[in-house]
Amino acid sequence: MKKLLSILILIIAVAGTATAQCEYYVVSNGSEWEMETYNAKGKLTARNQQKVTQFNATATGFNAMINSIMLNDKGKETMKGDLEMKCENGTLHFDMRNFVSEDQMKAYSSYETKIESKSLETPSKLSIGQTLPDGSITISAVGSPLPMKMTIVITNRKVESQESITTPAGTFACYKITSLMNMQSQMGVNMSFSFTSTEWLAPAVGTVRSETYRNGKLNGYTILTKRKG
Repeated sequence: MKKLLSILILIIAVAGTATAQCEYYVVSNGSEWEMETYNAKGKLTARNQQKVTQFNATATGFNAMINSIMLNDKGKETMKGDLEMKCENGTLHFDMRNFVSEDQMKAYSSYETKIESKSLETPSKLSIGQTLPDGSITISAVGSPLPMKMTIVITNRKVESQESITTPAGTFACYKITSLMNMQSQMGVNMSFSFTSTEWLAPAVGTVRSETYRNGKLNGYTILTKRKG
């Protein structure tokens, strides 16, 4: 469960980080930033360092590869990998396959996998009351003796308000966006987890703060601490 929450926080942070075609997602080759994650009591639990390692401008936006390293509260590396981002005609497309960890995919390594996904999209123009598109991914194992299937769906994405948020990286004018995430896993036993999240998105910077809740209680939060480029 802790690893899943770390992945969710990591993705929320990256999804809020791009060229003029995507107003809220401005990055370039070599851009880097750092996020810190805390539990509900305010104790540091993880640090996430991210850097753009590949950036290709296109006629309608860009394609970027982001190297992401997760460290625990002691500074020991716990997870790393590359995430893909695409800006197209003013809309950021974030591949939902990035919500699935390497460890989760290992469970399917012995079988042929079928993947169906819908990218998570965020437009450049936001307004209070606006509803944003859903994102989803379903992974199933073909030929498994027991049903093996995992589905992650992000819904109810809504722009709630405009607020000023201060973090160690500065003070930012943001849009506050809420959403619901549901994960269902079937590996002999059916399991389901639901989370709600709130993120504060600043123009040109991306997500500067995000909070994750379960059963109405704060589970943890992440803040932007450093940004360069």
